[in-house]
Amino acid sequence: MRIAAVMQFYFDAVLPRDPSWASWGGVSLQADGFSADVRPWDPASQALFPNEIDRSLAGAALSIAPFGVAGGAISRRIADTVVDRIQVILRWEHESAVGDTLHFDFERTQDRGVDAANVLVEHLRSAGRVAWMPRLKRAWRPEDGRFYLLSPWTVSVFDADTGSGLPVFAGVNGHLSTGAVRSPGTGAIPVDGLEASLKRGAEPALHDVLLVDAETAVQSLSLREAILSMASACETAAHTYVAAMTGAAAKTYEKNLEKSGGSFAVKYYERATADLSSRSFRHEDPSAFAMIEEMYRERNRLMHGGRVTGRLADLDSRERQRTVYGFLGAAGRAVDWITAL
Repeated sequence: MRIAAVMQFYFDAVLPRDPSWASWGGVSLQADGFSADVRPWDPASQALFPNEIDRSLAGAALSIAPFGVAGGAISRRIADTVVDRIQVILRWEHESAVGDTLHFDFERTQDRGVDAANVLVEHLRSAGRVAWMPRLKRAWRPEDGRFYLLSPWTVSVFDADTGSGLPVFAGVNGHLSTGAVRSPGTGAIPVDGLEASLKRGAEPALHDVLLVDAETAVQSLSLREAILSMASACETAAHTYVAAMTGAAAKTYEKNLEKSGGSFAVKYYERATADLSSRSFRHEDPSAFAMIEEMYRERNRLMHGGRVTGRLADLDSRERQRTVYGFLGAAGRAVDWITAL
């Protein structure tokens, strides 16, 4: 059976059209096991909310209010928050015998649809230098390891040959969502922890800021940026440590350290700390040390080739996400360790 999933992704910004778009049919993509037709909305001939399920989405509203605390609420009605859309039609072959129950892997389908739409968005951003054009917003939640699509969307699933709907969503062929919303709750920090940070200066320590930037990038699925930020955090913390321990001789010390060879982790988190503090991160936290080594290989490949290694690229998206999040945990442990020496 050939399956077609028609997905509409909604944006709170207008795609940067010019008159030539009127005769452009979008882009067709071919990947292993499926194809994707990516079509921008044509305002001259199509409704923004084209089908019944999309009109239902337009009328949907969301409201979040704090519990037990006096305050306002976050409210939104989809029709008042979106102004454009991209349609993605995915097609693939599904092997099943007559009478079999159709197994529909929606998470995988959604991943493919989002990635296909973002191919068009990324090229719009880069070709037109339009930084304000938003990507489809996805987030990864470390607490449950799940991906969440923050942008509003709909999907309808059909038999690609007959056009008949396939009841894959609890007996119906369509599903809609206003998009996930990040919890307004941001956790808690004791005053003594805040004061300790304030005492270190008007600006927080750079390595701490870089680690927060890395976590933000991981959660927003910007894994290349995450790797560069966490690697920079480890570098900054290491250079700060050497400067504090060697004073005016820091440049000479680091020059000799670089000449000694070895990986970044070996030079700064084993050799330098053993020499200056009689401590070794490799010996005290071998698993994190190994992950720092791996993370730094990815950093080097990104800096010198613009891409991650084949080992990371070949992982499926969820395993790749977990791997980079593991890098982040190791980077945090390394930074905390060396700043405490």
